[in-house]
Amino acid sequence: MQAPEDLNDLRLVAWIAETGSLAGAAKRLGVNHATVFRRLNHLEERTKTRLFERTGGRYHATPAGEELALAGAEMELAAKRALLRVAGHDLRPSGQVRVTTTDTFALTLLPQIIALCRARYPQITLTAIVENRSADLSKRDADIALRPTAKPPDHLIGKLISPIEFCVYGEPGYLEKNIYPPQDGRHTWIALDDSFNGHPTLRWMESFVDFETIGYRTSSFGMVRKACEVGLGLALLPSILGDESNILQRVGDPVQSCSTPLWLLIHPDLRNTTRVKAVFDLMYEALRKAYTAQLSRSDGIDEDRDSSAG
Repeated sequence: MQAPEDLNDLRLVAWIAETGSLAGAAKRLGVNHATVFRRLNHLEERTKTRLFERTGGRYHATPAGEELALAGAEMELAAKRALLRVAGHDLRPSGQVRVTTTDTFALTLLPQIIALCRARYPQITLTAIVENRSADLSKRDADIALRPTAKPPDHLIGKLISPIEFCVYGEPGYLEKNIYPPQDGRHTWIALDDSFNGHPTLRWMESFVDFETIGYRTSSFGMVRKACEVGLGLALLPSILGDESNILQRVGDPVQSCSTPLWLLIHPDLRNTTRVKAVFDLMYEALRKAYTAQLSRSDGIDEDRDSSAG
């Protein structure tokens, strides 16, 4: 199928598909019915493809017609947006931004940040990708990542938010029956599963817990918290997740060996994309406020990393 000589023919196809008639398209174009009929016939002859079937007095697009109509509609929308921006009527950031994070932050910080972003930038649509394994920003699986990591990927840039501390938590009924720290060295524990092999919480537990005896393991800190809340045992949780619970009690001091820096990351190619930069800056502002106390204790780690590490 040859390409149309005139890209306006794509708009013509889109209007016929939208209105279901040549008369409707003619009205949009400001021409007569005969002109639309002639242009459609010329386009079908040139592309050697039937674009519409006429049934019940209406024009219904064939699969080929639907494809050209979609292209025409997108071209029309792009033109309108460009004209609005040039005219200064719509300079606000717009479009889709995809944010990936773990369930810990999706359950705690992210909802308030999403609400703030929607209020400030109503033309930006947000998608939250909750994945406890890192999404690949270089493959555009997401635009922005909020991740706890000791070593961010070298090809990304970003800002340090704060060290994330971990503490032991228990349900009050469980703690009444089981003293912590235990005098006999035993406790029932809930933990992440083997898909998190090497995670700081598992490294901390392996010195005194036989993982074969752990009755419940899962791939989600949110699920670990839920199990802890119903009294299945003790859990080592990110304090932001454990402290938010109305049920759990924190026991003991934070486990220093599990402290992990929280980074807000972006691919260098997107740092000047208006909508992505707007969301990135807003998230950083909101996260900084949420972690003011923790940031004051983050000596020795650069807060900004504005160029790729190497």
